[in-house]
Amino acid sequence: MTHRISRFFGIIVLCLTAAGTLSANDRRFTYTYESSVMPLGVRELEIWNTYRRDRSYFYRRLDQRVEFEFGLGGNLQTSLYLNTEWTLFDDRLGSGGGTATSKVGASISSEWKLKLMDRVADPVGFALYGEWTLGLDETEVEGKLIFDKQSGPLLYAMNVVGEHEWETGFENGVEEVGREFTLEIDGGCSYEVAAQFALGLEARNVNTYKTGNLEISALFAGPVVSYTGESWWATLTVLPQLTAFKGATSGGLNLDDHEKVDVRLLLSYHL
Repeated sequence: MTHRISRFFGIIVLCLTAAGTLSANDRRFTYTYESSVMPLGVRELEIWNTYRRDRSYFYRRLDQRVEFEFGLGGNLQTSLYLNTEWTLFDDRLGSGGGTATSKVGASISSEWKLKLMDRVADPVGFALYGEWTLGLDETEVEGKLIFDKQSGPLLYAMNVVGEHEWETGFENGVEEVGREFTLEIDGGCSYEVAAQFALGLEARNVNTYKTGNLEISALFAGPVVSYTGESWWATLTVLPQLTAFKGATSGGLNLDDHEKVDVRLLLSYHL
């Protein structure tokens, strides 16, 4: 009898551990990263869709990423991405009657994240993040400082993001390399209204530096909703551009370099 009771409780503990493992890397935000990492051997497949629309001219863009993510143990996880991009825009910048031009791009990315502090056990969660992207005409290196805190049903998170981009192009038959540095502050607050459902707000401040000078600073903010199933989760954010602190082009917004609204949907499946 004692053996059966011990076995029964052992099964319960195993099931709870498995359930915790499945939800260990669920994300409450789509732009703002959290400090949690997956345990050794746990794997996920994430599908990203980011839809952007409306600049000072006709503009539609869809970015898609397929991510294979897995835990390496020691509070370390890594991911591999395949990225694609489809863009449709007015070649005459909204002058009327212009010919629509389409553009397709593809790249690959490698991501690494190391958790140093836990968002529940420690005063604040903290993780380091690095990502490298290689495309046919561009290379990007990105780093993040990730902070978050879990307090009951409330989750707060903030990222400090630095990204350096090199883009290659040709003008008059001569190869040119453009360099751009972006400093981004992302943040969000999410409240778990039910066991599997959370609502919140997310915001981004994107600052672009060219030749060492700040040229553009735009603020986006909007609602975020997330749902966690037994073996999958989904998170959706809608971020309209609220204002441009620097580089405004129309109605207080920057609509030459940024869109009026971004929508991002993440779908993840535990493997």
